[in-house]
Amino acid sequence: MSKAILSTRYPQFAEKLKALGYDVIPTEKVSCLIDYEQDHADLQCLILDDTAFVLSCCDKLANALKSVCNVVLCADDIGHDYPLNVPLNAAQVGKTLICRTDTLDKQASEYARRNNYELIHVRQGYAKCSCAVVSDRAIITADHGIERTLKGSKINVLLTEQGRVRLDGADYGFIGGASGYDRASRTLYFTGNIRKHPDYERIEDFCIDHGTKIISLTDDELVDIGGILFC
Repeated sequence: MSKAILSTRYPQFAEKLKALGYDVIPTEKVSCLIDYEQDHADLQCLILDDTAFVLSCCDKLANALKSVCNVVLCADDIGHDYPLNVPLNAAQVGKTLICRTDTLDKQASEYARRNNYELIHVRQGYAKCSCAVVSDRAIITADHGIERTLKGSKINVLLTEQGRVRLDGADYGFIGGASGYDRASRTLYFTGNIRKHPDYERIEDFCIDHGTKIISLTDDELVDIGGILFC
């Protein structure tokens, strides 16, 4: 059974994934982080191939993943303030890792280089939050800096409108934090109804072009929960 790692602050998303056949692994509460980030999967875990890099303070998450992944405990020095809070916030797109390379966890960085990943540096430390992965060669983002950096690369980018995702406690959230791509089924899940996004038709066409199915987990507005990770 495929595993889905996500916050259960909004239990409706986990329940829907369970109904779809996923084994849900809940994230933990990391007290040193900003309140609305404390349970975000994309800050607690980065999965590359069969290896999961997990915050050393997330014992339960690490133990839950040991049955399906090699687990590396890391980022002992994670901190409250940006960019100390984003050592694992990197977007994997095929064999490319989009990240702020100077804040990426050292063990994750070494693994990526050793296993022939191309690391693309972006100024946005919340790289995974900012990118909805669509396939092994495509992303959706509202971040102009990421879009500019990837121009001319092998990664196709759909640039969308900013600020159409709710993040309770902040002005707005990010589309990567409101989604998760299951590579095995080539399905992009959204935490909320992607049809309510003003760029929905463009998003739908982009996903169709890349052979990816879209599933909205609820009919509510999109909410940034720290994304969904699959393994």
